[in-house]
Order: sequence, then structure tokens, then C-alpha cells
Amino acid sequence: MAAQNVKFLVLALCCCAVFADVQVNPLKFKDILYKSWSPPMQSMAQDSYDVSAECEAEINRLINSNPKTLETDVVMALDAFGKPPAGILQLNVAWLGHYDECMTIDGFNYCLIGLNVNTTKLSKSTTNKNIATSLGEVGLFGMKWGVCLPSNCSENDISAVLTHLLDALKVFESVNIPLDALEEQSVTCAKDPTIPYSAGVICTIILCGFIASLMIVGALYDEFLKLQAEKPLGPSLGLRIRRPWRLLDDSDEADDDDDVPILKDVGTAGPSINREGNEMKKQNLATRLLLCFALNRNLAKLMDTKQGDKTIGSLNGIRVISMTWVMLGHTLVFGLGSSDNLPTLLSWVKTHAGFQAIANAYFSVDSFFFLSGFLLAFLTFARFRELRSVKTWALFYFHRYWRLTPLLAFTILIWMYIPQFFGSGPLWQSSAARPLCSQYWWSDLLYINNFWPKAFEGECIAWTWYLANDMQFFIISPLLLAPLFYFPIFGWLALVATLIASFVSTGLIIGTNDLSVDLFGQTTQQKLPGADFSSMVYGKPYCRIAPYLVGIGLGYIMHRIGKRRVKMSPVLALLGWLAAAGLALSVVYGLYPTTHTPPMTKAANIVYGSVSRFVWALALAWVVFACKYGYGGWINTFLSWSAWVPLARVTFPAYLFHPIVIFVFYYNFASPFHFSVYLLAFYFAGVVSVSYLVAVLASLAIEYPFANLEKVLLPTPPRAKQLKDRSNPDTASTDVVTVVTGSPVRNSVAYDDSAYRRGVADSREVMS
Repeated sequence: MAAQNVKFLVLALCCCAVFADVQVNPLKFKDILYKSWSPPMQSMAQDSYDVSAECEAEINRLINSNPKTLETDVVMALDAFGKPPAGILQLNVAWLGHYDECMTIDGFNYCLIGLNVNTTKLSKSTTNKNIATSLGEVGLFGMKWGVCLPSNCSENDISAVLTHLLDALKVFESVNIPLDALEEQSVTCAKDPTIPYSAGVICTIILCGFIASLMIVGALYDEFLKLQAEKPLGPSLGLRIRRPWRLLDDSDEADDDDDVPILKDVGTAGPSINREGNEMKKQNLATRLLLCFALNRNLAKLMDTKQGDKTIGSLNGIRVISMTWVMLGHTLVFGLGSSDNLPTLLSWVKTHAGFQAIANAYFSVDSFFFLSGFLLAFLTFARFRELRSVKTWALFYFHRYWRLTPLLAFTILIWMYIPQFFGSGPLWQSSAARPLCSQYWWSDLLYINNFWPKAFEGECIAWTWYLANDMQFFIISPLLLAPLFYFPIFGWLALVATLIASFVSTGLIIGTNDLSVDLFGQTTQQKLPGADFSSMVYGKPYCRIAPYLVGIGLGYIMHRIGKRRVKMSPVLALLGWLAAAGLALSVVYGLYPTTHTPPMTKAANIVYGSVSRFVWALALAWVVFACKYGYGGWINTFLSWSAWVPLARVTFPAYLFHPIVIFVFYYNFASPFHFSVYLLAFYFAGVVSVSYLVAVLASLAIEYPFANLEKVLLPTPPRAKQLKDRSNPDTASTDVVTVVTGSPVRNSVAYDDSAYRRGVADSREVMS
């Protein structure tokens, strides 16, 4: 989540108060709205600008013309200027003007000027000492001002002449913002095209076209091979007409693997969503490489809703719901930078308890951390004895990196070069530059972007901090899994010690820096300059590992239970659900009382910030456990709904691409973002729909093909032999086990009492 917008929200309260404190003269407001561009401009002197001669001449024509004889283009340009709108007391500080009008005028161009208001100087305009003190602590407050200036004026020219424009128009002075309180932040003028057709743009477009060609050619060739193999041709065509849809080839395997929350497979030697069939292995290498991209094959696998016997169906629903929760939070937060009614939003937070589900959407990320730890442990323990050599451990890590990185690298390329060509408007050009990606793209691919760059907002694509954390957890996971598998007591001690260390480190960081976890409340005094919650706590692995550890613990418990049934009294099951609901509600809605009371105390911030994510993971752990062992009822039925399956398979690309969809959507706005719960619902529905459509395309183009390539270029070694109980046909289909060489076999189950008690020999397939 973009928690850096919190400062903007906090400042809204202070600035709203200072505007309310100012004595507003109705006549002055009339002058602002209707006369700001007329008589005041006559007072501007013929100063010498540090600008080009052409720009200076046009600026003089724009500023010093007689108002009674203004030329048409000048009138239209001045009309297109941003002016103080209605709702200033609602913090409507994005004065964008009229982009389309400006761009239709020959010789003029639209520019967006970013201004910082120095609140220390602004505080001198109010007589309220408390408000002045609060403003002095905030620092700088961002505003946006759209202007329509001659097109022969460069951004540097406009920056040089900005002070004269402000003095001539007197727009900001009219609303009691003195000129000495304004500091220029940026000047961005519209360009066509938005970014130049550089080598990066051209190569990215060629790459996309090449991949699309492989997908289509691969699909056509696959169909040709099927027609060639079918004899006779006539009946085959008749069958295709009667049954035009085919889900899977006979050689294809169902997607039986549940894995990490945003993609499949964790690096164990288990089956993959794209394991090669025997028929494909008979073909030459070039054909197999081409068929890795075949659109029809990958689409069939993606859309297949059949769930294998080994899957935990409820995880699909949890994934999709958590992902849409992330999208909901981002749909709100990403629009706040140019909002025209922040106090209305704050009012909703204070008066509607249900709105906390949006304000605290941050816990949706902890759902993924929990699922990641759980599935890693649950799957790896079942195959832990296969990880015996340096080579298998190297493949363990390589597989993980291979499954994540191609799509991440593709996302970075798209983000840098493609969205800029999908829009226009007053805010569009300001969103086009990607200077951070040219500097720090490598830190994303090394999964260290949550440490370098140091600032949370300095990352190439800031939302990938989650991937960095998850990869770092994965790297250290054997240090926790191995003790749990071989020496359970020491493993549990290590797990608990790591959990306590996370609590202590998080509490110390929050307490030492006076960080506030009440993200929509007033901030407290920070002891260290530049300290902020996002950079110091939100994106750091030692502060976010608690849900991951809970997942590992649950994965071990369910691995030890295996296929045995869990008997639980209805009363105990009901108490478990009540406890889980209470824990979940306490962290999501627990901050609601603070919206009506003074800010949280330091102790409350430390406790909530340290343990809230752990508590959320405990609630999820019960949901997974109860649904797995028959105590989920209608909740399990809903979460295991087959319709979730295709959406769950594209969770990873949906996570990577949905912020790009939101940015394209919001930066096409020609007016400030207006908060309304009803508008937000429509925005959210559109974001989810488009994001999943893009996710499907990205999955078919990158994720599935590269998973296929891994199977072709690095085949999975034969897995341990599976036995069926010949003496009992009824159990043969359910008690499928992995036999460890040298272990005694009883009723087709690799089993040894003493070893089982030590947690060593239970390597059965436990996903039933």
C-alpha cells in the first residue's frame, strides 16, 4: 500500500483548520473567480527574464496586453489557466485548469506546475497559535497548478518566469497563501508523444510482438499436429463441430499444486501446472520450445476448474478475496494525491465503522505472507527427504527465482515504456517519467528493493516490496524447516524465538521514532528526521515475518496430521470460529475508536504495530485448518468454489499489473479525484475487471510459457515411487504415499513408529 499518502491526509486536517480560521471576504472570492486574470496583470513590470527571446515576447503578449483588446488565443489561454475552484476549504488544491481547451490553441501548450506550500510560513497567516504550531511541524504541502503558456517556452523558461506569473495573477495571495510560502517543485509540459520513441520503447514493443507471434504460431502448430495425428479426418472434424471446446489433452495434468499465494510451485520437486506430457517429450526440441507458448494449451490449463484430490480448495477463495482487497485499498489510496475533498473522506472514516475495512486493507498483504509460509512448509515437508544434495537445494532456489523473475522483469519493462501511450490529460505527462527505474531496476530483480533504495517511495515499482520480503523469507526458510522436520522441539523454539525477535524489533522501531500506526489519524512528533512508517516498518522483513511464521507452524501441524481425520466437538469448533472472528475484527476495526479520541498513545502504537499482523494470521490459520478438516461448513463451500480456481491462478500477474491499471485510470482524469463511496465502488469494479483481464494476458504470455520452458530445459527428476494398497482396493485410491527408500512399508504407508514421533519419516502426500 502507498502509506506515504498518510502525511497528506494528516496535513489535510491542519490546512482545513487554517483555511477555516481565515476571515473570508465574499468580494475577494468574487474577484478570484472572475477577475483574477484581468486588471492584476497590468501591474506586472517589464522585467528581464532568464528565458529565450521568443518565450519572453509571448509571455509579454500574454501578460501585458490591454484587457479590452485581448486576442482570441490569449483569451482562451487565460481561460484555460487553473484558478481557485469551489471547495478550497475541502482542500481542493489541484487547480488543473482546462487541458483540452489549451491544447486546441495554436502556439500554446499545457503545463502542470507542482508547488510546495511551506506550512511554517503559512502558519504566520493565522492567529490561532495551536493551528500555527501544528502547521509548523508538517513542513511542506503539495499543490498542483495548471497553466496554458506559449509552446515556445521550455520547462526551464517557465520555471524562470514562474515568480512573475504568480505575482501577476495573485491567485494564491487571494486565498491567503503568501508568495514567499510557495516553493516550486516541478514544471511538466505536455508532449506528443508523451515519451520519445527510444530504443527501450522500440525493443519492448518488438518483444511483445515476438511473444504474441509465438503464442499464435504455437497454437496453430499445435492444432496442425492434432489434425495430423487424428485418423480418419472426417470423423475428427465432425467431433470437433459437436464438441468445439477442449479443456485438457490426455497427456496434460491437472493443476494439483497449491503453492505460494501469488503463484504456483515453490521449488520442491513436485508436479507443476505445466509438466510436460509424454506425447510432447517425443517431439524435437524446437517444437517443444514453440509449444511452450501455444495459446490454446496454456489457456486450456488456465481455465480448467477441476481441482485435484490433493488441493486445499479454500485457499483459492482466500487468494482471490485477498487480492481484490488489495485492489480496493489501492483504488482509494492512489487517488488521494489529487483529491478535492479530503475532509469528506476523513469524515467517513470517523463516522462509518464499516469503512475501516478499506482503511485497513493493509492486512490483505499479511494474508499472502501467511499463505506463502503455510504452503511452503506444507508442501516441502512432504518432500523434504528429496532435498538431500547441494544440487537439489540449488534447484530449490533456482526454481523459485525462475518462476518469479521473468514476469517481474516484463512488468518493469511495461511500466517504463508502454503505459505512457495510453492516455492524455492535465496529470498525464507528470506521470510519464520513470527516473527511479533507470537507477534501481536491478534491486527489484535481486529482491533487495525493500532495503535499497532506502526510501519506500524511491523504488522502481514500489508495490513489489512484497516480493522482496517473500523472497527473503524463502531464502531463510530452510533454517526453520530443517529443525522442525528433524528436531521438532528445537524447530518450535527457533520459530517462537524468531517471532519474538520480530515483535521486539518492530516495537523498538515504532517506539524510538514515535511512529503512528493509526494511519488516518494525527501523526506524533518524530524524534528522527525523515523517519516514516513505510520505510522503517511497513516494507521491512523483520517487521513483516510474523504471518509467515504462523503459516510455517500451521503447515507443520497439518503435515503431521496427514490424512488422519480430526475429531472435534461442535462446541469446540464453534468456539474456534468465534475466536477467529473476534481476532480478525479486532485488528481490522480495532482502530475505529481512535478516530473519535485523541491519537493513540506510544504504548498502544507499539502493541498494535507489533502484534496485529500476528493476530490476523492466527485468525486465517483457523479458517484454513477448519476448512481442511471438515469444520468449515458453508464457508469452506464458498471458498472452495470452482470459479475461484482460474482467478487464483492469475493472482501473481494481477498483483503486479493492477497498480499500472489504476495509474492509467486516475492519470487520465481531467479533474481532481472526488471521493464518494458510490463512485469508489464503480471505480473498484472497473479496476478489478481490467486488472484480471490484463493478468490473464500476462499469464498466458509470460508466466505459463516460462514455466513450460523450465520443464523442457530443466526436466523434473523422477519422483519417489508411489504405491497402492493391493490388499485393499478401497483405500488404494486415497492413501497414496511417497515411499522413502529403506523405510518399512505397512499397508502401503511408509511408517516407522519411533521415527514418526520424531517427525522424520512422515513423508506422505498430505494434500487430500
